[in-house]
Amino acid sequence: MRDEFDSWNEVGEVRVRRLPSAGIAAVLAILLPGLGHVYAGRLLAGAGWFLAISFGYWAILVPGLLLHAISVWTAYRIAEETGG
Repeated sequence: MRDEFDSWNEVGEVRVRRLPSAGIAAVLAILLPGLGHVYAGRLLAGAGWFLAISFGYWAILVPGLLLHAISVWTAYRIAEETGG
């Protein structure tokens, strides 16, 4: 697990960065496809999942649901590996 503290910045202050929560990432991914990935710091992955799931729902419901479930699971795993 990474340290929660980034390094000292130029003026001597310590910046604290909260590590992403796996549960929050999963909930965000359920609400909006790709948002859990964005929350975990993976912007391009989030955009890719959003586009793929949107196309899956547009094409037919079953592929969209399957892709959405996979997206929620991967967002959870990424956030869990990142720190929380």
